[in-house]
Amino acid sequence: MTQTANNYGTVLFELGVEKETVEEMKRIFSLTGELPRVLDCPVVSGREKHRLIEQLFPKEVWNFLKEMCDHGNVSEMEDVFKAYTRCYDEANGILKTVMYCAGTPDEEQLAQIKAYLAAKHHRETVELTICTQPGLIGGFVLETGDLVEDYSVRGRIKNLEQKLTWR
Repeated sequence: MTQTANNYGTVLFELGVEKETVEEMKRIFSLTGELPRVLDCPVVSGREKHRLIEQLFPKEVWNFLKEMCDHGNVSEMEDVFKAYTRCYDEANGILKTVMYCAGTPDEEQLAQIKAYLAAKHHRETVELTICTQPGLIGGFVLETGDLVEDYSVRGRIKNLEQKLTWR
């Protein structure tokens, strides 16, 4: 993600644009891959681009999109949406974590893991995405942003192997 996309995502959030409006923008952009190319195309006049924005998008984001269009940054919309979501989640105390596990955990285990993550990261809500990976043998791996916590049997075997080879 570029700094420009990060800045635009932060600005979109700070403008107070509702999450539903941003979801509608995502939906419109996902309808065709041509839309970002047209809005970034130097051959299409600014007036035509602005008219297109006013026809397709909610009024709350017209000026924002026109600004992006005028600076030729519409191609970075996917990253702008990611940056907006990150800001939204942070402001609302939401933590998104991916849990890789050998088998499917039961409800009690999930509740304990969510409580652990909420306490560790000082967040109110934890959104846990579960991915099954039988290669872990047992246990689980938690991936929160750039942080990876490995509590798997495979990870422990690798750690033991490393310690034995360093002696």
